[in-house]
Amino acid sequence: MLLATLLGWAVVSFSSAFMRSGPDYEAPLDNQLMMGAVVQTLETSRYWVKVVAEDYTGWVTETALAPLTDEEKERYMDASKWICVAEYSRVREAPSETSAPIADISMGNILRQTGKCRNGWTRVLLPDGREGWVLSHELMDFRLWAETRSSNDLAREIPGLAAGFAGTPYMWGGNTVKYFDCSGLVKFCFFMNGILLPRNASQQQKCGTPVTDGRYEPGDLLFFGSRKPLKITHVGIYMGDGRMVHASQSVKVVKLENYEREVVAATRILGNIDNDKGAVSILRSPYYFRQDGE
Repeated sequence: MLLATLLGWAVVSFSSAFMRSGPDYEAPLDNQLMMGAVVQTLETSRYWVKVVAEDYTGWVTETALAPLTDEEKERYMDASKWICVAEYSRVREAPSETSAPIADISMGNILRQTGKCRNGWTRVLLPDGREGWVLSHELMDFRLWAETRSSNDLAREIPGLAAGFAGTPYMWGGNTVKYFDCSGLVKFCFFMNGILLPRNASQQQKCGTPVTDGRYEPGDLLFFGSRKPLKITHVGIYMGDGRMVHASQSVKVVKLENYEREVVAATRILGNIDNDKGAVSILRSPYYFRQDGE
């Protein structure tokens, strides 16, 4: 990657880091970044850092990042890692639920492995260099996890995961289990099934192949807004049987026949991964795994 020689690097060190449109707490919240994600650093303003995270650019506080040199970034990419598969968990000082917590983690967070386990607990290395213990059943080897996502029934897993978040509050810019906006819910649920999508609904609509006959299949993305000109303002995931799961005020499942808005576009992501249509498997992302030629 050419940018790697021009820009700095960092890894997100909070379970979720708020990415804002400007270097100020009053600036609009655009996105959330998850622990363990690698970002490119562009510039600083006071205690704010402008970063590129996959396809999105914004500002996060410096305390949310652990800086990396080029060499440290390469070692980080090569290191064995865990991914948190529990909705919420804690990293503790000792392998005991009564031990003091040192950090919170949530589903999708990535931590480095230390090779140490004890009595159902696994010792992990946080991005900022601290070590602690997590219940072993709440973690999965990151590469193994990524390699086995394609073997899942994604048409069932993705809508099912989204529906499992029913009741989670809506927040503009939300992209973690703590809060979701509509496109954040979509991005997160595809991420947890090994697929990277763009952050915004208008970008997600351009991925995959259009579904123009109304014959939606589970996992298809349904878009809402206006037709002429096409303007996308909302997205949901089709579940089958005329139902959709989406984030609007909160995550909820609705029947399309009772939903007051008309579908203006639909996109089929599944079956269209890694074919230059915008949906990329995590295994092929240079932000998560070293690629051939790097």
